[in-house]
Amino acid sequence: MLTDIILALLPSLCVSMIMALYNHRQSKRYKAAQAREALRAESEAVQVSLLVSTAKLSYALAMARVNGGINGEVEDGINQYREAMKAFKKFERKLVADTNRISE
Repeated sequence: MLTDIILALLPSLCVSMIMALYNHRQSKRYKAAQAREALRAESEAVQVSLLVSTAKLSYALAMARVNGGINGEVEDGINQYREAMKAFKKFERKLVADTNRISE
């Protein structure tokens, strides 16, 4: 009688254990994919910021050339460049820290 009950419960217990392991692995994969996506989004934001600063500086220098002198557009481009480089360096430090944490 007791063995019949155990034999009846055994398949569902095995399936439950296998599904618990599968769900745990899927959860880890999902979290890793989310982290990669967040890093990619941050990387693209930094790239856009650097592109905008490059465009502003190029435009400012072209206008300075046309007008024959430096104007406020150059300062705006330089400020944008500085902000973009701050964001890039912060992102770079984050990547180095994450790499060091993973390798430990």
